[in-house]
Amino acid sequence: GAVQAAEECATVVQCNQIGTEAYQDGRFEQAIEAFERQLRRVEDGDTAQLELALNNLILANLRAGDAGMARAWLGVALDNHLSGSSTRLHLRKVSEALDYPALSANPVGRYLRYSGQAVWSELLISEDGNGGYLASFAPVRDGARVEQYGPAAIGELDGKLVGDGVQMRLEDAGLGRDCAVQLLREGIELRVQEVYGDGCQDYGGMGISVDGRYIKVDAQ
Repeated sequence: GAVQAAEECATVVQCNQIGTEAYQDGRFEQAIEAFERQLRRVEDGDTAQLELALNNLILANLRAGDAGMARAWLGVALDNHLSGSSTRLHLRKVSEALDYPALSANPVGRYLRYSGQAVWSELLISEDGNGGYLASFAPVRDGARVEQYGPAAIGELDGKLVGDGVQMRLEDAGLGRDCAVQLLREGIELRVQEVYGDGCQDYGGMGISVDGRYIKVDAQ
């Protein structure tokens, strides 16, 4: 299973083959792992190979029952301006499988921002018990050798969200006076705006930040 994928999947062709066999056997976790390895080997290369790897990941996550993760991978495909027949088909399938009203109902849930190399930065928003919300960011920077050593840098930033659930700002996060993190939530998409300055990114390693576009993948 996963060991086989790690040992045998060294090339794009091998990863695609091992992932496809696992997918056909219903071993979706192993299939996703192999397809992620496939993606890492084509991310900066051939567009057709990139589209194949991403569509493998979309389909495997859909079949595994994780429509939110399938939507996240679809977002990567769309951000890369991919428009092949499989991507167009999966756009429809993902939108049909996703429970947009549940995901959009309130801020609580799990959000992902793509960091490259099949690695995701995460934001968890939870209720604070007093009608407000707490945010926990776990940003990562991918680096060149994720499979061998993990991400090149990681961070951790926690605080309280103050606002109306659409526009919010992060407070009590230990940031300096001139630092600021603001959130704008629209449907399942969340944009994070961050001030860059001295001491403002001390919550993580070199090159770490929390700003950017996140997709809500789970309402829990």
